[in-house]
Amino acid sequence: MQEISVNLLAEFGEKWLFSKIQRMRNLLKIAEPDEALYREIMLSLGYPKNKVQFLELALILPFREIKNLREKNKIEKALLYRAGFIEEREDLPANFDFSLRMDKSVWNFRGIRPANYPDKRIKGIVYLLSTATSCGLVEFFQWRLVKASEESATKTPLNPQDAKNIVKKIMDFEGIGIQRKEEMFFNIILPFFMAFLEDKETRIIDFLNTLFKTHPPLAENSVIKKFKTLFQKMGKNEIPNSTLTYFGIHYYFSVHKGLPASSGD
Repeated sequence: MQEISVNLLAEFGEKWLFSKIQRMRNLLKIAEPDEALYREIMLSLGYPKNKVQFLELALILPFREIKNLREKNKIEKALLYRAGFIEEREDLPANFDFSLRMDKSVWNFRGIRPANYPDKRIKGIVYLLSTATSCGLVEFFQWRLVKASEESATKTPLNPQDAKNIVKKIMDFEGIGIQRKEEMFFNIILPFFMAFLEDKETRIIDFLNTLFKTHPPLAENSVIKKFKTLFQKMGKNEIPNSTLTYFGIHYYFSVHKGLPASSGD
């Protein structure tokens, strides 16, 4: 087993990103870009206990149907109805398939804070979905990425605070907390567009790579806290300081089943 180091974590961060990009490439082979991005966003809302349920909801209420609903209240009602959370049909179009829905019993609530209940997360994501109905989810984010890359050209090299402000601006929409939007950006938006735009927009790809390597670490979770304790016990003083090494830690733990190498291994 390799001795753990910041350089090794950076290497694992690159591997983490490659695996995410490959996932997005595969999704784009089986789904239209808007549907692929929509499914990933919906899947992320289920973390950690309702991922399969949110993916099922995305499949039975695809983004193309959401685009036709247009209005925020109709989109919210359609999602909640198909998820099995409400019975109300008022305001939904006559051609809406009311027979297609999930049973409320499939959703997990145990061990989840009320603010993160699945019906609350559905209501939160509706702000983004309704805003993107006129142009589509891909165009919504691509336009912001292009604009952000152009503006960042005047700030070379980017520093961590610049990168953090850029991500905050790209993810500027209501309904989702700042911490969750940062997670959504690096887990979904960034790898999706690195797959979607490869061989087309090298400037945007380079920009996304820079953000990944420059942005400060995301909020600490149990994996990061455990790692820091083990890292310090090994006599290491360097603290990983970017999303590159942050996700490298997660990749490392997944490979070594939660046990970093000690300096004698």
